[in-house]
Amino acid sequence: MNGDRSGAVREWALVAGVYAAMVVIAAAWLAVDRTPPEWDHANHLERVVHCAEDLARRDVRTIVERSSFYPPLVPCAAAVLYRLAPSDVAAAQAVVLAFLGLGMAAVYALGRQLAGGTEGVVAAVVFGCAPFVVFSSLRFQLDLPLAAMVALALVVLLRTEGLARPGWSLVAGLVFGVGMLTKPPFAAYLVVPVVAILSRGDRGNKLVKAGLMIAIASLIALPWYGPRLFGLLPQIASRSFKQAAESGHPDPFTASALLFYPTMLVPQFGVLAVVLLLAGLVVAILRRQGVAVTAFLVPFVLFSLLQNKNLRYTLPLLPIASVLAGMGFGLLRGHGRVIGGGVLAAVCVLQVSATVLPVPRGLTLPGLGVALVPESPPRRGNWRHREILALITRDSRGAPATVSVVPNDNFFSVSNFRYYGARDSLPLRFTRAWESEPIGIEYMILKTGDVGPAWTAARPRRIAERLASDPHLARVFPVLDEFALPDGSTASVRVRRLTDALDVEVATFAREVEAAIRRALADVVSGAEGLEIRLVYDDALRHGQISRVEIRAASAAVGEMTRPGAAMLRVRDVRIAFDDVLVNPFSIHATGRLGPLEARRVALEQVTILEADARAFLREQKAFSRASVKLESGAVAFVMHLPGPDVAARVRFVPANDRPFALEAESVRIGWIPVPAPLVDWVVRTWDPSPRLARRLPVPVTLRHLDVTPEAIKVSDSP
Repeated sequence: MNGDRSGAVREWALVAGVYAAMVVIAAAWLAVDRTPPEWDHANHLERVVHCAEDLARRDVRTIVERSSFYPPLVPCAAAVLYRLAPSDVAAAQAVVLAFLGLGMAAVYALGRQLAGGTEGVVAAVVFGCAPFVVFSSLRFQLDLPLAAMVALALVVLLRTEGLARPGWSLVAGLVFGVGMLTKPPFAAYLVVPVVAILSRGDRGNKLVKAGLMIAIASLIALPWYGPRLFGLLPQIASRSFKQAAESGHPDPFTASALLFYPTMLVPQFGVLAVVLLLAGLVVAILRRQGVAVTAFLVPFVLFSLLQNKNLRYTLPLLPIASVLAGMGFGLLRGHGRVIGGGVLAAVCVLQVSATVLPVPRGLTLPGLGVALVPESPPRRGNWRHREILALITRDSRGAPATVSVVPNDNFFSVSNFRYYGARDSLPLRFTRAWESEPIGIEYMILKTGDVGPAWTAARPRRIAERLASDPHLARVFPVLDEFALPDGSTASVRVRRLTDALDVEVATFAREVEAAIRRALADVVSGAEGLEIRLVYDDALRHGQISRVEIRAASAAVGEMTRPGAAMLRVRDVRIAFDDVLVNPFSIHATGRLGPLEARRVALEQVTILEADARAFLREQKAFSRASVKLESGAVAFVMHLPGPDVAARVRFVPANDRPFALEAESVRIGWIPVPAPLVDWVVRTWDPSPRLARRLPVPVTLRHLDVTPEAIKVSDSP
């Protein structure tokens, strides 16, 4: 007994020693590196800052509602440290490294439980030294914490001994709930082991205990998942296939797609680890370790069939892969184990060095040309984010301003700038590259050279070409300053300036403005009857300033006519007012192009939409393509026809401060079951278009009074 205890202490000491070495290496790397956080990395760090603010206000509701896809556990854990020691990067990486330690400890415990102490130590070392684990430990992402929670869940699940131990079964429910709050795919890695355990022995008794375990997990995870219940699965499906196709990922059943994860397993896991893994799979099959085999193979195949491919998505498989590798190592005996341990240690040092330094550099997998490790040397190049933001803050004199970050380079994108702006509490609002016109944009940040991935590069290049070829746009957006960037490109900051007056009679120019508005309306209006345009202006019109633009029409079809297949909505008795409008006077006078730049407010003062027109328009909307809609007195009744039970509700339009209107639902049913009032928002928010509409609008839009009758939806000045 004492020998077993002392052996376990030595094994834990070995695992702790390797972990301590990894922490020291990561700390040294982070002390040197000045690379800006990339895309999702920056988004997660921004959430750390916001969660720290929410915690300071004790605003739990905002914490729960802030993200539509990523749960708050990891960012808010970093936010707690951030509040105690205000260094966002240090706090964030401390949390990631803590999860690395949890993962290594859980992998050791799992390996010891399935194979033995030596195998457990080898598994923990293989996991901690895996090239992609080392790479991920240097970045604030959710996948390494997810891997740690998957490993811990497997340990606890096996400790339940087939759910025969009630105490461990309750702990399993707790861990499962926390795992789901780490990242939604958590369930994909655990469902097979849970089913495998339930399928053995007395299923009836196990089902009761499994139900209790799931109930505990649900109580923990439901506050975040509940409001997203109907929207999360479509989001996951869209990210897995539709967005993957838009990003250029090959069809999931092509050879390149199916071979992606098998090919990249070596740079993700390590050469020696893959060899040990293959041997361990054979050992596990011979020993009938079905849980270990299926826990690795089934999710591996599942993620291989998804179109969206990224090594982060299979990182949570490395804990069980490491345990299988430990089983493979267990085949060695006597001096073979000593030699194998030495080789493992040498390979571990080599992989870590090649990843973080990288020394040696440029190692590739023979025959495939794939990098042997994901090289990630620390970089000290200055991407000038803080200087650019300081320039904009000085120029705007600290006033709120909207900044369009045109490029989508991983080190120079809206995600970087939005994070730095949040961290430094700057009164700046950041948007992506603008579409047809820079409406509501006061500053632009541009970049030469690489402007991002191929599927996002078209718009930044189009904007750069527009500024180079359109002297009138460039005139109202002069260059404020330029900055040399580490990749050899040049960043520029442009600011909206309208200081020069147009040399033309005001009345003459007013007619030119009206004509330009009519031409611009042709992009969004078809078949207009009784169209009238009225301008309220003074001499400031020669600077592009219009006090009010009022547009009236007896009838018109409106929609994005420049987009093929766009749905059109027939509206009647229309009156729309634009207050404090800013246009590009030089563009209008020279070319007749409107060039809208700003409007303080857009008021939809009057409009009528007949029921038939509303139903025809909604049928063209993807979210309502399988819906039945009917206008009633004071509300819209709809039924969403879904593969499962239909969802029915009555929806009222109510005033809102942050969007043109908000929706208030009542009489909500799923199938024939009425939904309790506190849970109504969980069901309806998936189909509520008002938040998405508000995010797309470049200027505030208000409605006066909105009334619904069985015949029409009417907007008017007063009730």
